[in-house]
Amino acid sequence: MSSVPESIVRPGLHNLFFAIRPPDDPARQIMELTASLGLGGTPVRADRLHVSLLALVYRGFIPEGLIEEAAEVAQSIAMPPMRILFDSVVGGPGAAVLRPSEPLETLRMFRERLGFALKRAGIDFSLHGRFAPHVALLYGGRPTQEREVDPISWTVDEFVLIDSHIGLTHHEIVGRWPLKG
Repeated sequence: MSSVPESIVRPGLHNLFFAIRPPDDPARQIMELTASLGLGGTPVRADRLHVSLLALVYRGFIPEGLIEEAAEVAQSIAMPPMRILFDSVVGGPGAAVLRPSEPLETLRMFRERLGFALKRAGIDFSLHGRFAPHVALLYGGRPTQEREVDPISWTVDEFVLIDSHIGLTHHEIVGRWPLKG
């Protein structure tokens, strides 16, 4: 079941995107890993850890009704829960990220299913190049070569629609749907 607020005006710039988020225990593991890297920079807060799937708005304004339309599409998605695993870290001058060493095919298929459903509903979205699932760990800091880390995995049993308020470091979950199927 979705928990989407009534249509409201959302002033300011936003990123509006579908994502998956780690549950508490994997989020704690990710935070501990970030602290152990010694790369400096600004760690991503636990409440902002996520894997982006599809962006509906990027650094823009949210059109009236878009959240409700996207929620209707999200409610229609049938996909069973899936296990995902991240076991590699790489960092450049902008960010350090946690990545999988093997493709996450089930997550890719879920993203495609969501994208096709959005297109059928006439909702535009942005695909930024090839799908490379990752969790941002920190911003800034020293670059690091890709390296293996102890695996962090979880069962994805829901996906969310996030309104990221640009400049406020605030993620508002405006919709949440269980994976089913």
